[in-house]
This record gives sequence, structure tokens and C-alpha cells, in this order.
Amino acid sequence: MENIIGEILGGLRFKRIREFRNMAVLPISHNINYDIEYITLKEGLDAGTLSFHETNVNGSVPELTAVNTGYLPVLILDGEELAGAKQNRAVNTTIMIPSLSKVNIPVSCTEQGRWSYSTKTFMDSDLIMSYRIRSTRSMSVTQNLVKEVGFFSDQIELWENIRTEALFAHASSPTGAMRDTFEHLRPKLEDYVKAFPLIEEQNGLLVFVNGNPVGMEMISSPDKYKLLHAKLIRSYATEALYKEEESNVTEEMAINFIKEAAMCRFDSYPSAGLEKDYRFIGNKIVGSALVVDGNVVHCAFFKKEQSSNEYPQEATGMLDSRRRRKFRLNRDLTNGDLVF
Repeated sequence: MENIIGEILGGLRFKRIREFRNMAVLPISHNINYDIEYITLKEGLDAGTLSFHETNVNGSVPELTAVNTGYLPVLILDGEELAGAKQNRAVNTTIMIPSLSKVNIPVSCTEQGRWSYSTKTFMDSDLIMSYRIRSTRSMSVTQNLVKEVGFFSDQIELWENIRTEALFAHASSPTGAMRDTFEHLRPKLEDYVKAFPLIEEQNGLLVFVNGNPVGMEMISSPDKYKLLHAKLIRSYATEALYKEEESNVTEEMAINFIKEAAMCRFDSYPSAGLEKDYRFIGNKIVGSALVVDGNVVHCAFFKKEQSSNEYPQEATGMLDSRRRRKFRLNRDLTNGDLVF
């Protein structure tokens, strides 16, 4: 799909900006009618048709085995965490597990101090790792894809980021578990969830923290986005809790973020599940998208957090700069929405 960024960004509608303390959210809806059917991680686990296991009795840190006995594929978002077995893990990239299948999926360890069975299988942690960790990990996964070594993350960097977040949160964990930091912060995070309720037909959001755009997400189905909305708000709200500053958010700032995303270089790779995984790199933005049957099922663009430098030269050369796309951005003043 040569016009992948146009497919993602074309037709976005931003609703009214909502603000709470130092965080602001622009709800997103999309005018494309996607027809692909799927269920979410939680739906699959609750139905008993989805399960996750260590790849063998000894386990493998960067991989888990997913088993889907259902008749619909299952969407798992980048950063969703699974707790149990020999250690907690988070999925390295958005994946759609085919129906009636058994596949190995790429994951990262989010619990450094445990390597022993707590349960035979995994459960949903009810969290998506923080925006900042997702941003840095997205960069490392893309670098490894460019180097043709697969959907692997920089595990050492990830552990360091988890420790740093625990330090900022004044959270402790006997096993260095990311989940324990989220549970420590949960009462404060729920204030943000209540402040940014789901709106009708919403299937995405663009988030600002301390007056700066930090990320944008879109899921093809509003019904499925509804099930993930609170998880995503908590993921971004962790950033807002670290340092509160006065913020002044405008629609123009949202437009500039979209323009920056539209200028990203990109390439595609076979997904660990169904279809294609697209990776995006810009001067200030990193991102990814899962495309199945021509449908952009999920996309995420993050402000770069790993470094202020350009993407490494050896990798940049392998991404086709001719695949940049620019789009005209219009403002529909008849209903107060922004239309792209």
C-alpha cells in the first residue's frame, strides 16, 4: 500500500479539545468504513478462546506462544502486557492473531527479577506500557527490523526505563515489575480516565502533555476502540504525572503534529501475525501501523523520546525517502471539527 500514510491521516476528524490538569486530549473519529471483523485481547481471554504460554518448558524471554481457538482474529496492541508464567511480558508491536491458529509472538520482559512459574498461562494485566517506553521501544524495534533481525527490542534499555519510571513514581516492586508501578499510580491515573470519557464514534485520540503533542493513536473500529480507551488514557497519563507544567494547547499544534507524521519515511515488513507491519520514522516522530486486508487496523505515532538526533544513518539509507507523502489540511468550520 504505497499511500499508507494517506490512508491513515486522510479523513481524520478531531473533536473538541478536552483538558485536565497538564494533559489535553483531542478525540479522533475517521470517515473510512472498515469491514474487517476481529476481537480484542480482553475479549479473547474472557471468552476462553485465546491463551498464551511459554514457548517451551524452559521459556524464551523474547517470545510467547499465542493460541487462538476462536473463529475471529484477535487484535493485540503494541505495549499490552500479559502477566503470569515465568515473567510478565509486553507485546513488541501490534499483532492480529489469525483464527484457529498457534503462533509465536515477539515480546519484551517487563519483570526483570523473576524467572519462575507463577501460573501456567498468562492473563491480561489491564495495562498498556507508558507512552514514553512505547516510543523508545518502537524505535529499537524498527532499528532491528531494518537490520533484519526481527521484531526485537532493546531489552536493557527497556529495563532501565521501567526502573526510571518506578523511581519517579516512588513505587517499589520485589521483582522490578512494570505492573507494580502502574498499580501504585492507579488511583491518580483513574482521575485522568474520568476526565477524558469516551465520546460517540471515537476511534482514536491525540494527546498533549505539558502543552506538547506526545502521541496519536487510531483503531479501525469504534466498538473495539471503546474497549481500549481507558488503557490508552492511562498509558499517556503516566507521562503527565512525572512533571506538571502550565500548558496552552491549540488546534494548530495538532495540525503541526499531523503534518510531521505525514512527512515520515516508512517501510513494511511481514507481521508476526496477519499481513503487514508498517514502521515510520521522521525527524521528531516514530510510529507503526498494522494493515490487514487493506485496512489500517491500528496505528500509533509518538514523539521521539530516545534521542534528539536523526535516525541512525545506516538505517536511514535503507528506508526509501521517496515514500514521503504530503497532505493538504483543511478546516471544516461548519461543525467545529478539524478535517484532514
